[in-house]
Amino acid sequence: MDKSLVENCMMYIAAHELRRLLTRMDQIPLHTGGEPGCQWIHRLLTGHPNLCKEQLRLEKHIFINLVSILLERKLISDGRYVLVAEQVGICLFMLAKANSYRDAAKRFQHSISTIGNYNRKVLESLVALSKDLVRPYQSLNEIPTKIANGAKYFPFFKDCVGALDGTHIDAIVGDKVGQPFRGRKGIKTWNVLASCSFDMLFTYVCVGFEGSAHDTTVLRHCLGSLEMGFHHPPPGKYYLVDSGYPNTIGYLSPYQGRGLRVHTPEFKNSPAPRGKLEHYNYRHSSLRGTVERIFGVLKNRWKVLRMMPKMDDAYQLAIIVATCTLHNFIRLHDLGIPISQVVENMEPRVDFNLIEKTRTKAMEVVRAKIAEEI
Repeated sequence: MDKSLVENCMMYIAAHELRRLLTRMDQIPLHTGGEPGCQWIHRLLTGHPNLCKEQLRLEKHIFINLVSILLERKLISDGRYVLVAEQVGICLFMLAKANSYRDAAKRFQHSISTIGNYNRKVLESLVALSKDLVRPYQSLNEIPTKIANGAKYFPFFKDCVGALDGTHIDAIVGDKVGQPFRGRKGIKTWNVLASCSFDMLFTYVCVGFEGSAHDTTVLRHCLGSLEMGFHHPPPGKYYLVDSGYPNTIGYLSPYQGRGLRVHTPEFKNSPAPRGKLEHYNYRHSSLRGTVERIFGVLKNRWKVLRMMPKMDDAYQLAIIVATCTLHNFIRLHDLGIPISQVVENMEPRVDFNLIEKTRTKAMEVVRAKIAEEI
């Protein structure tokens, strides 16, 4: 091939590429037909009092306080074009109604990559905030107000510190690794363990277990590792648990048996409790129902928990922790409890002997005594 021809071709290609690089190209914004996100957030905060809660699930003053705390603790910072208030709004918009990145991009008039970037940043900041928000706000040595002031529960459950249970939340995982996530209903889920106070505050949340994991397996894992940070009940105290957990020191479960009613729905529109065991179960399930209600409130407020996006595992688990953190943040404002409220620190410890025979026998004595008193 003629060498000069090759050189001419190379020069032509180089000149064409140089012309392309030097030619200014006008970028046309994709989202041009709606209200900018910053203006929308401003309208939520200055408009009707219910508008912010309807769209983002937080009342105006709670939203403003959340933004302030994230800034004060340096968990998040203003972007070049997107301020923290709008960043938080993006995340809440997606959590509240299970909106997609594309939906959020249209609503806030940003690119999908910008939406994804700030959504993840806010989720990470909420997960970091959970270490301070998801915890007991009353000493575990004190009698909870609901029990102390309720003739239905006092003095029978005076040593109860809270309720503990597991719940299943949608998991989006591939079929190749999805079998362990399928529980009794055949749906892929995460098995989430949580404890709560009777003020409807999460005091502990554990995420990461597949839906097929037994509730007791999850609890034993939490008890057996200091890193899990579980709040163990003090000596003589206990959590209320359902029949899926063992009745052992620190954990009080209902009586089971043929013909015995155990759960609250079984007592509705039916004859009054019969015998001391059913009377015990009735009051036990009524008090323990707090943890079921808190799960119901959580899932109804944040639709994303019922329609998990197709993202990686870490993202899905961050969503669960973030929504629990937001629940506590809202509830603390409703109760007028300061976030900085300090309670005595329990000494960290592990518990490897959950179902030891001596422990189950000792707790059986406690349960029998309560049933007799009722």
